[in-house]
Amino acid sequence: MTLIYLRATQMKDLQTVFTIIKQAQTLLKNEHIDQWQDGQPSLAQLQQDILHQQSYVLISKQHICGTAVLLQQPEPNYLQLQTAWHSQTVYATIHRFAIAQAHQGQHLGNRLLSHLITLGYQQGFCNFRIDTHPNNLRMQHLIKEAGFIYRGSICLNKNPKKPRLAYELNL
Repeated sequence: MTLIYLRATQMKDLQTVFTIIKQAQTLLKNEHIDQWQDGQPSLAQLQQDILHQQSYVLISKQHICGTAVLLQQPEPNYLQLQTAWHSQTVYATIHRFAIAQAHQGQHLGNRLLSHLITLGYQQGFCNFRIDTHPNNLRMQHLIKEAGFIYRGSICLNKNPKKPRLAYELNL
């Protein structure tokens, strides 16, 4: 069995993480999904994620194969949910989730999401939130498979041209 684990992203990982994000941007573009096509997340944003100790990488066979952010503070975009969140408790948010191109199809997205939820739970969170583009069916499948429930739609930075589907998981 291959050892697969999650660890905090280190500054030396920045270029690898950025490469994974760029691969994800290309994949989304090729699938005509207008997500991450505006230069975000940027290298500067990824660097800030590392400095704020909220970025994580998934390791398999001693290689970084995935990346994501686990935010422990409220997400401003989630204040404008058109319906209502099931829980009004403190929550953790998962963002900037991507698997390296060379590792696509290995179900590592499930592992990354599971590890992030475990980490958040160990940090005292029982409520998790995540969002994705309406056309990002791959991510929607992963989110639903993990047990997240669709709660409504939001618009990034109140921009109606950037709708997102918002999901919640309560443990």
